[in-house]
Amino acid sequence: MEEIFNPEALPSFFRDVEIIGPADLELPKYCLAHSRLNAGSSSKTIEITTKGSPVLFMTKSVREIYENNDFATIKNLEKNANDDLRSVYTNISSNGDKAWTKVRKNDREFYMSWSNNGSIWAYTENMTALNDTTLNAQVQIGTYSKSNSILGIHTYNLSIPVMIAESAIAYIVARAVSGIIAEGLGFTIATFSLLLAQAASRVGLTGFSFFIPSAVVSAISSVLVFAIVFIGLQYLWNWLNRKYTIRLQIFNWDDKNSWKVNGQYLSNAKICGDNQELNFELPKMLKPGEAVTPPGFDPVEVLDSVCYYAIVVWENDNTFLQVCDMAIQVQKNDTEGFMWAFSCPRFTNNKQAANNGLEDPKAYLDGVHWNSEPLGFRIRSTSGKNPVIFALDALSGAPDDLYNINIHINKEQSNNIAANYLLLNE
Repeated sequence: MEEIFNPEALPSFFRDVEIIGPADLELPKYCLAHSRLNAGSSSKTIEITTKGSPVLFMTKSVREIYENNDFATIKNLEKNANDDLRSVYTNISSNGDKAWTKVRKNDREFYMSWSNNGSIWAYTENMTALNDTTLNAQVQIGTYSKSNSILGIHTYNLSIPVMIAESAIAYIVARAVSGIIAEGLGFTIATFSLLLAQAASRVGLTGFSFFIPSAVVSAISSVLVFAIVFIGLQYLWNWLNRKYTIRLQIFNWDDKNSWKVNGQYLSNAKICGDNQELNFELPKMLKPGEAVTPPGFDPVEVLDSVCYYAIVVWENDNTFLQVCDMAIQVQKNDTEGFMWAFSCPRFTNNKQAANNGLEDPKAYLDGVHWNSEPLGFRIRSTSGKNPVIFALDALSGAPDDLYNINIHINKEQSNNIAANYLLLNE
């Protein structure tokens, strides 16, 4: 049975936070305040970029499940997240402004939608001056599953006129992301820009447009995919239509180096959504205290592990062809990194490969030597000998033809004694 949203009580993992009221009742107040904004003296084009890849917070026990690629337990985590968040996602997809409630603590106002066991929020982390008339606002979207104690955050940068309130900016991003969640993995970047402009108009910022620079389109697409399929939210996979679907999850456990996914080559495959480029950065791993969460957020368990994370979803482009292949390049710097490739044939087992060193993705796929242990293997990459682990959940016959691959960068520890022995003797 789905939980019923209770607008009079916040979930237990938010403490001493005041409920102000639903967004639809707050909008007239924003419109009145913004009627005094001299839009002619400020830029009417708001640039939006992303702060970086999504960040995952988790407990030590959950981290070990992912690190050890325990796909059976990972599927249970995903089911729990689905149970925690299904009503929340349905609410924001179906009910517009009425799904979002303004809350306040320590004079910081932001927006939330919640159930007893899950929540999504929009919170303006900080605002810094770009010039005399424009600020940069960093707005996070956070998604929390109580049953798993897993929190995911992705953050956007917006260049905004100085007279717009923090909570209004949070509302604009909340409503735009709501629209993308409702649209699912068929979203377009143009739709996101339009949804932002429509939300801005609802708070009285008429005539404003939102511009996404071409250099960050791929990064914006990747964080929007994360918003839609946070830890595998199952009810959103209805679009599959029996196609082969490849879901790649990359975890950066490296606390000294950022890594960048920079380019791909596809054969009978396409990225979900309209953006077909693959170019985003995974910053180095954070310490838990270095990440920002809204005031009052107090999870049941200590979230002691924080890593930057990316999710890429491909599907086969032509269902009549017999194979779906892809290869990507992952860089630690301009000259070092590793290659990864995957093949999903129709009638034989899946194949996976990875090698140290950088190559053109097409050339790598054309000449690839598939690993003899596609369900799980590891390599050392770059002059730093960084360990990288690769794991696949099924060789064939996956439910709904959905295959999951995990890549762990700089992941040294494992409960798998045989795997540790191989790594130590490389």
